[in-house]
Amino acid sequence: MIDLDDIRIRYQQAYKFLDERGRRLSAANEALALGHGGVTATSAAVGLARSTIRRAIVELQSGANPIGPRV
Repeated sequence: MIDLDDIRIRYQQAYKFLDERGRRLSAANEALALGHGGVTATSAAVGLARSTIRRAIVELQSGANPIGPRV
C-alpha cells in the first residue's frame, strides 16, 4: 500500500528549495521509486498532473540536461 502522507511530507520538505523544474523532477523520481501506481499516487499526493509527472519521467530517463553543462 502506498502511503500518500509519506509522499506529501517528503515533497513538502524539499518544495521551498526547488524551482518548477526541480519540483517536477522530484515528483517524477518519487513516482519511479514507487513503481506500479507511483505516478497516480504521487499525483494525488503532491497535486501535479499525471501527464506532467510522466513527461518528467521521460526527461529523467533521457539523461539530457537542457540547461547545458555546468562549470
